[in-house]
Amino acid sequence: MKDWAWVWVICAVIVWPGVADAKNKGLAPTVAAKRYLEARDAVESTPQKGYELARKLEAVGPIEDVRFKLLARAALDAGKLAEAASAFESLAKVSPSATERQWAELERAEVLWRLERTEEAAAVVGALSGQKLAMRATDRRFFQARLARLDHDLLIAGVKKDPTKKAQARARALELLTQYPVEQATLRPGLMLSVEELSVAERFERAKGLFGSWDYQSARAEFERLVEHEQYANEARWHLADIALNKLRDRPSEAEKLFEGLAKSGPKPEDSLYMLARAQMRQERYDDALKTMERYVAAYPKGQHVDAVHYYQGWLPYDHRENERAIVGFKAYVERYGKRGKHSSVVYGFWAWAHMRLGQWEEAIAVYDQMGSFGNSLTEGKALYWKAHAYEQLKEKKQALATLDQLRERYSLTYYGVLGEQLRGRIGGKTVAASKVWWPSGGGKASDAPRKKIEDLPTKKLKAAEQKAWERVKLLVLFDERERARETLEPIYDKLLAGVPKADQDVWVHAIGHFVGDYHRMWRVASNGSISANPSAPDPAHLHSVMAYPRAYSSVVRETTGEFDLPPELMWSIMRQESRYKPGAVSHTDAVGALQMIPSTARLVADELKITYDVRTFFRPEVGFRYSAFYMRKLLNTFDGLYVPMAAAYNTGPGPIARWFRKNPEASYAWLLEEFEYNEGRNYCRKVAEHMLRYLYLYEPDVKRRSALLDQMFPLSRDIALAEDVGY
Repeated sequence: MKDWAWVWVICAVIVWPGVADAKNKGLAPTVAAKRYLEARDAVESTPQKGYELARKLEAVGPIEDVRFKLLARAALDAGKLAEAASAFESLAKVSPSATERQWAELERAEVLWRLERTEEAAAVVGALSGQKLAMRATDRRFFQARLARLDHDLLIAGVKKDPTKKAQARARALELLTQYPVEQATLRPGLMLSVEELSVAERFERAKGLFGSWDYQSARAEFERLVEHEQYANEARWHLADIALNKLRDRPSEAEKLFEGLAKSGPKPEDSLYMLARAQMRQERYDDALKTMERYVAAYPKGQHVDAVHYYQGWLPYDHRENERAIVGFKAYVERYGKRGKHSSVVYGFWAWAHMRLGQWEEAIAVYDQMGSFGNSLTEGKALYWKAHAYEQLKEKKQALATLDQLRERYSLTYYGVLGEQLRGRIGGKTVAASKVWWPSGGGKASDAPRKKIEDLPTKKLKAAEQKAWERVKLLVLFDERERARETLEPIYDKLLAGVPKADQDVWVHAIGHFVGDYHRMWRVASNGSISANPSAPDPAHLHSVMAYPRAYSSVVRETTGEFDLPPELMWSIMRQESRYKPGAVSHTDAVGALQMIPSTARLVADELKITYDVRTFFRPEVGFRYSAFYMRKLLNTFDGLYVPMAAAYNTGPGPIARWFRKNPEASYAWLLEEFEYNEGRNYCRKVAEHMLRYLYLYEPDVKRRSALLDQMFPLSRDIALAEDVGY
């Protein structure tokens, strides 16, 4: 609550006309909120005490849903099932959120089932079954599985009175086994149908359900049963090949055989032929892969993978350190696509690097000279740094320093900017420790405190319903229910902002963002939605700087990073790169939350922390951030306190990063990172380093602390002790 102390001050001077019940009893909103928070904390730590406090809470009209939700949870945890059912029913009636109403009804039905009030439970289930669910995809799957299981159990209980319900129960069991095969509702004992009783067609649907739920081991076992089946063989083989090559990545030779057959007579012949080449690549049989790619181009000259095929004609020999051959391939790509290809920016970088490996410094400089038009710190910044390095190797000190001057001017406080300062020191015969090189003046003084007071926000132009919504937002903030506040604010946000002078809108975006915890919106406004915006050092005095680099969810970040001995700047930097500070973010792989952890990793972390993973609460910073902090510390220990490799491992997994360390034993730290083979992981860790530099520059006044972090980000030696098993 420390971050929100100023909210209490603001709220204490605002009188909300909607708080009728609390006012009639002479209870100030701040007192009602204090009692609510005391009860909420107790519910999480001491259920019986929490229940006693929750049932004594006074009604607060505009946010009665908050009180009923807490009472329902408290009663349920304390074993007061009848009161829990009543509270869930009240919550479903008063909540303005369709999602919350649906959850309340489901949880009420589950409690009614436990109370053996089966007819009431069945009525609720029937009503829910016909509704369109207004929730995230991850939540929807969880909800539907629980609903299906409850319906299944109710139907089973009614079979004696109505034998026709047995068929309906079987249908629900089938739905659970095929559509929601890994949900706890399905795995719980008592399902009337077993996997062994499914038909071939049903087993096929189950296999696809397992695949779609990321349980690839179980999906593999199901698909293997179908590889010879006349109707399902080709699709089963496709999935098996995909699992072997791309999902579990453990059987490339098996994938090769499967894709070879599918390229001739399968459902996706073009993709199969391309994947055949990828399978050969995975086995380091690059010449075979190149021949297969020639087959691909001949068969599909305008195919969707043609650009990638031409890219790999340079990259495959590059990866095997056949640098002369790689240069030929990269030149061919540039002749074909110029700077407009999907892979053009990385091709130029690899082309130049192949020359660097060969010690062909002048040739490398010539390629780097062509990369300026790409812009951004990871492409042009890289080109400037390594061009200066090449000049140093050629003993052209003046040219090297001039190039480093360009790098400082355009991309100071970036990954390559700091490397450039270390190189400058080395050229001048000075120390090259990151803590001792040039650092822009004026930092450590930024204030991210709001420039406006919420009570001064003009709201006269809002309609009555919008005014009511805004009053609810303020109460929700006072009661520390900021996720609900953001949900309530979203429909009226533009109307609210339209009521302030245009010149003040950014100031209000910042103030409102702090008030409700909407850091993504302030980032988006300040950066125009680009993670590559603000290439040069941010101005600590400029509002956009602190909006672009907010200390988001500060109390939670400081608490969790403190628990695991991490710098909060690291968590903010990973948050910026992962989700742009969105707590509700969900990726295409189901990575969840502002720090984007996938459920399988979250479950492993939960096991180590001895806590229960709950997909519904993981989005909340106070829940999910602890998982990520634990995992960050685990990775940081693995890589001996080096932040940049640790960040790469957070994105790519620790295995590949450890492999690159072992594969390049003689490489310097900067050289090693260029040899990281995964483009995404290589880019990710350099951007995280950049974000971390910006946070330190803007907010850290302690030179000693900043210096220690810089030396861990840019060490003089890459020598670390790596365990054989680097974990998950």
